[in-house]
Amino acid sequence: MSRIYFILLAVLLCGTASGQTGAETDVTTTDSIGDRIKFSTTEAWTYIDDALKQESLWRSESNPLREALRRLLEQSMEPYDTAIHRISSQDFRSIPMHTGDLELVDSVKVKWINDSTLVIDRRGWNTELYIKNVEKLVYPVDLSTLTLSDSLLDADGMLDSTLFIPDTMRVMVIDTAAIRSLGIELHQFTNNRFFPPLTEPGSKRTARLSEDLSHVLYFVPNSSWVADVNSPFHILDGRHHLDSLQWAVNALLNFTERRDSTRLLISDMYGRKTPFWITSGSEEAKRFWVKNYNNDSITLWVGNPGSGQISLLLEDDVNFSRMMKQEIQYLPSLIQEPKRTLQEMKLLEPVPIYWDYSFSSVFSLSQTYLSNWTKGGESSFATMVDITGGATYNNKDAKTQWINIGRLKFGTISTQEKGFRKNHDEFEFDSRFNRNAWGKIGMSSSFYMKHQLAKGYNYLPDSAVVVSKFLNPGTITVGIGAEYKPFEKTTINMAPLSYKTTFVLDTAHIDQTKHGIDADKRAKREFGTQVVINNQFNPAKGLEVTNRVRLFSNYLNKPQNVDVDWEMILEQKINWFFTVRLNLHLIYDDDVHFNVFNADDQPILNPDGSEKKVAKAQLKEFLGLALSIKL
Repeated sequence: MSRIYFILLAVLLCGTASGQTGAETDVTTTDSIGDRIKFSTTEAWTYIDDALKQESLWRSESNPLREALRRLLEQSMEPYDTAIHRISSQDFRSIPMHTGDLELVDSVKVKWINDSTLVIDRRGWNTELYIKNVEKLVYPVDLSTLTLSDSLLDADGMLDSTLFIPDTMRVMVIDTAAIRSLGIELHQFTNNRFFPPLTEPGSKRTARLSEDLSHVLYFVPNSSWVADVNSPFHILDGRHHLDSLQWAVNALLNFTERRDSTRLLISDMYGRKTPFWITSGSEEAKRFWVKNYNNDSITLWVGNPGSGQISLLLEDDVNFSRMMKQEIQYLPSLIQEPKRTLQEMKLLEPVPIYWDYSFSSVFSLSQTYLSNWTKGGESSFATMVDITGGATYNNKDAKTQWINIGRLKFGTISTQEKGFRKNHDEFEFDSRFNRNAWGKIGMSSSFYMKHQLAKGYNYLPDSAVVVSKFLNPGTITVGIGAEYKPFEKTTINMAPLSYKTTFVLDTAHIDQTKHGIDADKRAKREFGTQVVINNQFNPAKGLEVTNRVRLFSNYLNKPQNVDVDWEMILEQKINWFFTVRLNLHLIYDDDVHFNVFNADDQPILNPDGSEKKVAKAQLKEFLGLALSIKL
């Protein structure tokens, strides 16, 4: 159908344009414009081609009518079978080819010292650094080899005095030592050869001087392929370019042969036309209704079993019946059961939930009461609150995960002798962004911050010294690495590129040396590897064990001394609300030192009189009854 439309549009355009220009013809003038203008095939093709080239005739380059006319010209320029014969008659793979000539790859400017000496100055040094003009006294003759002869005597027989009067001349001097120190290449050019050579032995590069002798040109053999001059091709993409072109042409020829089609118009008795396409073969048949003058209809199936073939098949179980007028009482009543089929249903896709929130709160307490206890001791009451909140973003389609966890631990103790005091204070925030790359292993970036809220004291017999407070000290660690999740509740995060800083903001009231910071600094910066292991398992019914291990090794200072921060929590469930909770926290930091005491509980001194201090493991344990709430 589209081809007929193209032809009709072309004929209309030809007729309209020719009528406006008033083209003269040899045909007898009549009242019909179509009878006055006659085109041969060549004339019609040329006229439409000229119309397409007139930019002022069209409103836009991509006009649909303009594209249709271009397609009409392409189809009418040459029959398809002629083009196929021309393409098939030549084998591209048999066309000879060869590599191209030398190709210019580099050009370097040179400076000439004299007729045969040149320098290659790649950095653009000033020539005054290695070429100087100096004044020199030159005698008319060489006095060292002077011999007395008549030609050297004047008219009186005396030695000519003018021979001893020197002339002053400016001579150009080349400082070869300066040339070598500046890294400038000095070469001799004789017999069209450079000495020393400008290219390395065995190299395919060749060096030549330009026509104006101002540059050295470097050439390499051209790697491009050039087709034979008798072929329609010139520069090729590679040695197998024409082979690939031949295979591509064969593929298109086969495809065009398979899809080539002809439209067949089937007309009925009233002149109505129904299009039918004849292709290279199709199993699908089209249904047509054939009627006679009595308006009787019969179904005819028209098929295309092969290239240029048509199959006709009459509908099975065809019955002819005539319409007759009958009395209403003789009309049969027909009841037809409607066709019922089940409608296909699709499952609803759940709306993805990307954010998952969690919250847990544990309130633990322990109490000891002593009255008239002969063995000694002291009544005490200790409490601790542990609040953890988390927000996790999961996007399975994007394979990304963002984990954010904040935790606050605060504990107090009250004794009869020392009163109310703080015995635990810790606030930490952990954020990790993971990108799943290889199944259970993904790329990860992490951020960890740890500090406290209230002041901490070192209690002496008669006083209390403040040793910590809010953000004094504080620790921040950032890292980039990978995270491995071997089990559901176990993750191993390793960041070989980690930066850790420990800082004390108020050094006027807080002794930073107690936290591993030098006395003359406010912060300690470390670069190394961080490994974080989180594990949770249930060894028995109602018993839950949680391990959090954080290891850090400083690349720049004793990497073998690894900082350890290990916390283990054991919870035995009693009922829905109460559990028995054991909290163990072990810390070892090689930069945090403690005093060493002798048997008399006196500090041991170093040879220089200072107190001896060494790194020690820090351990904190809490056991008590806990009220646990988890959401």
